Amino acid sequence: MESFVKFQIIDNIGQILLDNPEKKNAISPEMIKDIIKHIDSIEDNPQIRCILIASSNNKIFSSGYDISSIKEDYNDENHPLIKVTNHIKNSGKIVVTVINGHIFGGALEIAISSDFRFFSKDAIFCVPPAKLGIPYSYQGLKNFINCVGISNTKKIFLTGDKFNSDDAINMGIANFISTNTEIISDAMEFCKKISKNAPLSLSTLKKSINAFQSSQTLKLDDQKLIKNLIIKIQNSEDFIEGRKAFNEKREPNFKGK
Repeated sequence: MESFVKFQIIDNIGQILLDNPEKKNAISPEMIKDIIKHIDSIEDNPQIRCILIASSNNKIFSSGYDISSIKEDYNDENHPLIKVTNHIKNSGKIVVTVINGHIFGGALEIAISSDFRFFSKDAIFCVPPAKLGIPYSYQGLKNFINCVGISNTKKIFLTGDKFNSDDAINMGIANFISTNTEIISDAMEFCKKISKNAPLSLSTLKKSINAFQSSQTLKLDDQKLIKNLIIKIQNSEDFIEGRKAFNEKREPNFKGK
């Protein structure tokens, strides 16, 4: 089976490239498995201290998680997005995501789980579950809250609007802005700078900072409530209508039932 995730090592920096132009780099479970595999392949190599994630297409990073891959039995334990974001956060390598094109949905969650993010000046981002009538995992929402705060998380999710690179900087999603032609080289130079630091210190500092975020947990009653609300969405007519409208490329007609 053809892999839509390419991997190479350049100047002791691991490069993971999304490469499925026909589907605008829609993230599938198979692609997530490949991303995890490539991270694991260099985890024990002390010479490689940074991983760079980018798209082979400089117009779009990813159209988001492949909606055709959404399953009703996914939860915070078994969803592929949760697995890959946890893998990125738990890796001892410093992960830098280069958004060298538009980025949507679950792909943005992968990006915010990395340690640093470069945005191209003309990049657009959007997370549209409310417009598709689908739920979003609590763990995924927590990733956004930890990155941009509650207010901006609500703004991103409840409007489903498209935002630009200036918004990305203001919200704290982007750390750096570059031109589309220079963004990869700028990110590589940044990775080289990071790689000059002591690998054990890098890994320990990253994991210590991330441990603070992961310590935030819900009470059991709240976990049960959210689980039941997600099941209610998955069993609703709106859930079916949202996916049908997406496939038919039309506006959905939600009825709240």
